[in-house]
Amino acid sequence: MQSHLFYMFKRFNPGIVSWDDIVVGYDFSFLEPPEIQAWVLEMGFEGEAITVLLALEGPRLLDFEAHLWRACAEQRGKTPRPGNIRWIAAQDRWRMALLKDTLAMELTPAALAKSIEVIYERVGCPEDMLALFNPSAPWTGKGPTADLPAIGAFMNRMNAAALSA
Repeated sequence: MQSHLFYMFKRFNPGIVSWDDIVVGYDFSFLEPPEIQAWVLEMGFEGEAITVLLALEGPRLLDFEAHLWRACAEQRGKTPRPGNIRWIAAQDRWRMALLKDTLAMELTPAALAKSIEVIYERVGCPEDMLALFNPSAPWTGKGPTADLPAIGAFMNRMNAAALSA
């Protein structure tokens, strides 16, 4: 069974999901071992590390991350690590999918700002994303606000960067 987040990611990133997307999605707790195992089966990957990854269950799932990295390395030759180009690109794909999903909802300006803040806190974001919202400041009595033109400009920049990559 696919989680809402995996379905959402695939909806906003048409095409084939990459190992980078899976590793980063797991690292940010968007994907659970059973749905990753189902994805691996669906993709038809083969290999020793794949066999071990697919066999993990129960207490052995505590070592899932290490086996996921081995399976990724077996299939791709290396595993994305935080801070490298492939990791950052996958992180951007997750960030943009979450942002597009948020914008597709009918949210009040305060709820939109809070949702953007949650994305920022959960996925980590480039500094230029800070201009998209102002968090609430309890001591001022002001709620969070979102800057829709800044959000549009940010998304255009991210889309342009993705197309040129």
